[in-house]
Amino acid sequence: MIIDAMIEITTTELRKNIGKYLTLVIEKKEQVLVRYRDKGVFALTLTSQPEKAHRPKKKEKRDSYFEQPEVLQSIRQGKADIEAGRCITINDPEKIWESILS
Repeated sequence: MIIDAMIEITTTELRKNIGKYLTLVIEKKEQVLVRYRDKGVFALTLTSQPEKAHRPKKKEKRDSYFEQPEVLQSIRQGKADIEAGRCITINDPEKIWESILS
């Protein structure tokens, strides 16, 4: 029986470098043991392959506000106003009112 090399670390070391140790378990197939005070020693174990892991798709959140006909009409009107030149360009953010009143 061949026994692979094991790495034993503390919970403090695991917290500091969790990515490193998870990578060792996933890619290098190393056995990582974590000693937790006087409670015992625990093993990090890969339970499924990353490509087989199932992650539920996030549901797309829709903002119904922008589906309201009045809002869509207001947006269309705003775009038309800009295209027709019915808008004010503010050149200096420090002097907003001068741009508006001129």
